[in-house]
Amino acid sequence: MMASVSSEVAMLSDVCLTRLADELGSESRSLGIYLGLPKVKVDLCFNNNPYNMEAAIVDMLTKWRNRTTDRGAEAQVGQLVQALRDIGRVDLAEKVMDGDFLVRGGGGTPVQETMNMDFEESENISYPVQAETDAAPPEGSRNTPYHGIHVQETTPAAGNSLRAPLPTYPLGRMVGRALIINNIDFPAKRHENRRGMEKDSNDLEQVLKMLGFKVTTKLNLNSREMKKAIRKFVETKDHSHSTCLLVSVMTHGSGPDAMGTDWQGVGLQQDIFSPIIRSNISCPKIFIMQMCRGGELDFGQWRTDASRPSDDPEDEDSDLSLSDGEMDDDDDDLQVDWVEVEHSLQPTDSDSIILFACAEGRKALRHSLEGSVLIQSVVNVFHEHGQQEDIETLFTRVRHAVANTDARIDVDGSLRVVKQAAETRVFLRKKLFLQCQH
Repeated sequence: MMASVSSEVAMLSDVCLTRLADELGSESRSLGIYLGLPKVKVDLCFNNNPYNMEAAIVDMLTKWRNRTTDRGAEAQVGQLVQALRDIGRVDLAEKVMDGDFLVRGGGGTPVQETMNMDFEESENISYPVQAETDAAPPEGSRNTPYHGIHVQETTPAAGNSLRAPLPTYPLGRMVGRALIINNIDFPAKRHENRRGMEKDSNDLEQVLKMLGFKVTTKLNLNSREMKKAIRKFVETKDHSHSTCLLVSVMTHGSGPDAMGTDWQGVGLQQDIFSPIIRSNISCPKIFIMQMCRGGELDFGQWRTDASRPSDDPEDEDSDLSLSDGEMDDDDDDLQVDWVEVEHSLQPTDSDSIILFACAEGRKALRHSLEGSVLIQSVVNVFHEHGQQEDIETLFTRVRHAVANTDARIDVDGSLRVVKQAAETRVFLRKKLFLQCQH
């Protein structure tokens, strides 16, 4: 019995359908079928939104709702609950039964969704409201210096002390697929061979398999083979049931390029990130890039929260081999006028996270026996925390471990301590866990 949905008028509004779609994943096509939509109409929704799964799901749910309005809201809710159970999403069925996706009202007008935030009673919070460029400001709003934008002044309800939980990406039937490319031998420049780096790809492969990934590892690819391997990973592998996908490239870096074994560059943005991020694969994308991003060594800087080492530091055998590279950086100022934005429209480059071994312009450190600082930190963190924590928290642990690592190398005949700072670029909209449905 759905105690929370027993009112005379219980509706599924556009806002509610969007919220529901936000928690659905690859199983959404099956949901459409169980809701009674013809397969051709389900396919049409996804074909019309090839790069935005959430928009496709909202379109599909809206078609179902509009087709079944004559049954009444109670019957619609009951059908939706049963269909969610049939596709294995009992968690969402219970949310519907509890009224999480439902709003009430009279006269057929959906009730506007509000956010539960933790604010003082008297504090005014500004929320942006999109409007046509030449339209008059909505009542109760004020003009801003930004073209086509008005800001609505809203006072949160008193006594609202619970902070809304962060949204989470839906779990797939499998954790996901992973592609590892590790270039070790460079025939054209054998003195640039990345000695001992088999350990990195072997260790990363093992920990990813432990977490449930299906892993493909490629060694010693030239630039053409690297591009082909990435295309094949995108175009021929089935990612529809995955929570996420992961790509790790380990090689020499030269500015904005990852080097093939033929010493020809593969563009990080053009040939690796963009083809994957902008593909029709809907699950979040994780990138781990082990390569230099410049030619500068980082000798560190003393901070107030750091203690100096003793005069007699522990003696270590450190055979760190380094590669040079350059980083070209072009920044363009960009202005965008916002007009109308649909709830389901998402940025093209969202739902991805990139972990770089080092900061721009710096060299990445690796040991000929122990592996690279970054990959070994990733392996250790994933092994200890990968099944419990979200990816941003995991990468924060990795950055902490990398920053706390000291490398000792010979610089102009003097033994120097060298540091490394990993960098993360986050385009995720929700928390991402390396888990799957059980």
